[in-house]
Amino acid sequence: MSGHMHILDGGLQTSVQGKPMAGQRHIALPGAGPADPISLALANWCVGNAPDMAGLEITLSAVSLHFDHAATIAFCGAATSGDIDGTPIEAGQSHVVPAGAALRVHGARSGVRSYIAVAGGFDLPETLGGTSAYLPAGVGGHILRAGDSLPLRTSALPDQRTVPHPYRPPITDEVALHCLAGPELDRLDQGQRRAFFSEAFTIGQRANRIGCELSGPALHASPGDIASAAVFPGTIQAPPSGNPFLLGVDAQTTGGYPRIAQIVRADRPSIGQLRPGSRVRFIAVTPARAHELLRRKLLLWRSLMPQLTL
Repeated sequence: MSGHMHILDGGLQTSVQGKPMAGQRHIALPGAGPADPISLALANWCVGNAPDMAGLEITLSAVSLHFDHAATIAFCGAATSGDIDGTPIEAGQSHVVPAGAALRVHGARSGVRSYIAVAGGFDLPETLGGTSAYLPAGVGGHILRAGDSLPLRTSALPDQRTVPHPYRPPITDEVALHCLAGPELDRLDQGQRRAFFSEAFTIGQRANRIGCELSGPALHASPGDIASAAVFPGTIQAPPSGNPFLLGVDAQTTGGYPRIAQIVRADRPSIGQLRPGSRVRFIAVTPARAHELLRRKLLLWRSLMPQLTL
């Protein structure tokens, strides 16, 4: 063990997220994990960690941390700047925090979530095969507040790394997401289906790791009971309100609302950066096209991070 990282200001919502929990959906426990796994993987790459090594997921606002031993850190995602004891630093590259110094990662201007990785990672036990906190149930961890601390593993200070520009995904408030038709898409009439795939939706104020409500063309599914069925991160449901709901990484494992679409795996990291006011459009694709999109993205990302999975 090599000292501790102490939370001075945890911001709006900060938690430990890394490898998702596995094999527990039959007891209604989702895997959790980072809402934007690409940004976490890039931060980990900067400090020489495996892509799914647990880091801090921070939400919208600034956070402040104190290190009682020297550590190499990096942050990627929505935040673009920070400072170490007042000295400005940038996202997407590794930095050495001296013993006794404070790291501050500034708030996000676009997007929602940023990820802080520390070389060697945190010295924390796995929970149900994962290193992530499922916040709604407090499994595997909790929201970090001022006064909390995390033990750090011993690690040599790695060489300085900067994420090459071709590997820096743009984070904007205008997003297009590819999706497959959901099992109950036919519960929408032809006009509503056309509107869903042609008009923009706006992320509403109900937005967190569980999911986000969309405002735009009202989508009222035809009446009739639907048996509860499996849902996943990226499932889009059509509740009676008429406002579709896009599920995130902490979403429930089953639901009874019509499932009108499923965001393809290649695009799921983008869901984690949708904030209230973001605009999103949905592009219909076939299963074959969804596989091709994933293949191409993995080919790109694995040229930098060979161990990456999505």
